[in-house]
Amino acid sequence: MINRKISVHLQDFPDVSFLNDEKDLVSNMDLVRSICSTALSIRDNKNLRVRLPLNQLTVIGKNVARILNFKEIIAEEVNVKNIEIKEEISELAEMKLQVNFKKIGAKYSSKMKEITQSIKDGNWQKISDQEIAIAGINLVDDEFEIKLMTKNQDDKKFVIAALPSNDYLIQLDIEVTKELEEEGIARDIVRAIQQNRKEADLNVSDRINLKIFSQNKVISEVAEKFSGYIKEQTLGSNLEIISDKDLVKSGSKFFFENKIDDGDLVVGIEVAV
Repeated sequence: MINRKISVHLQDFPDVSFLNDEKDLVSNMDLVRSICSTALSIRDNKNLRVRLPLNQLTVIGKNVARILNFKEIIAEEVNVKNIEIKEEISELAEMKLQVNFKKIGAKYSSKMKEITQSIKDGNWQKISDQEIAIAGINLVDDEFEIKLMTKNQDDKKFVIAALPSNDYLIQLDIEVTKELEEEGIARDIVRAIQQNRKEADLNVSDRINLKIFSQNKVISEVAEKFSGYIKEQTLGSNLEIISDKDLVKSGSKFFFENKIDDGDLVVGIEVAV
């Protein structure tokens, strides 16, 4: 029996040998994490906020069907509507050799020109992950790196990136349609209202009546168009789009002024009877 008076840091670690190793599951989840991390990096680089939904993410590589059981996780983490898979990488990227010339310069100075030409011609051979043969010599360890490099792409619609493991690509559709932009604004509105509920110290089960005003016409139009979604997400019983901020303030028990990415958002909240 464990002596509860002794610090947990002094207890023996429990025996978990009875648990089965789930190597395939761990490997698949590592791949899922890498996919999400790379896609989110693209979003950040392109200034596409995470609450803005995108249309599609395609994962490309051998045995890529292994991710299909995790499509919903990836879609939610990256905020895309569709996940697609492809096996063939060659039309989008190729393995390229990068030599650390600074590292090998003094050692193989007489071979520099020949090595450079061999890289250009693709005339080299991989012996192992830590060794290649090129221009009659062998390079090892940090003297070289083999990377999956994307070919020419139109990054106005798609961005293609290799995973750090160099065995898979992702292709993220970054084209923002009017429909996607409106849905992103609706999600921003929901996030703001949820924060306002918290600041008003409401019970999580309280249903509310909402009044919304914005100087930005687009925000007001989106609030009206997505009123059903907004009410569903915020436990709203009623939602009114108001034309004057002062009317929101005077007609609500709780009054909040928010800033979202597309402009101002004034929210009035009453607990529904």
